[in-house]
Amino acid sequence: MQKEQTFWNAVALVFFLGLCALSVVLIARYSATGPADLGFLDLALLGLGTFRLVHLLTYDKIFDFVRDSVLDRSGKKAPRGWRRFIYEFFECIWCTGMWSGLFTVTIYFLGTWGRFAVIVLAVAGLGSLIQVVSKRIAEGVP
Repeated sequence: MQKEQTFWNAVALVFFLGLCALSVVLIARYSATGPADLGFLDLALLGLGTFRLVHLLTYDKIFDFVRDSVLDRSGKKAPRGWRRFIYEFFECIWCTGMWSGLFTVTIYFLGTWGRFAVIVLAVAGLGSLIQVVSKRIAEGVP
């Protein structure tokens, strides 16, 4: 089983590197700005937007149907194969963080609508953080 999971991890790595290359090509060709032009506000928006997208993919109920679609027939995590790999991807905040970061950065550089989408995600992410902090304060947890 470990050998099979290593295979799926290698496939994902190659696919991710391909998407990184595609992202660089798209940004170089269609973006008026580049990574060197990013300021603190841009990085904050990208960070909060990525945070929110990761949370959406790994935890939010609205995305349950996607996570459930890769379960086996008994409703459990598949013991092996691509379904297990995809399910583990959605379980892992570090994995979804890398892919979400790549997506968020790419669309941010590709124009007004991409920036709009990232700003919406960032505002939602900031709202989520404020909610968590206020809940902790109300509970008296330091």
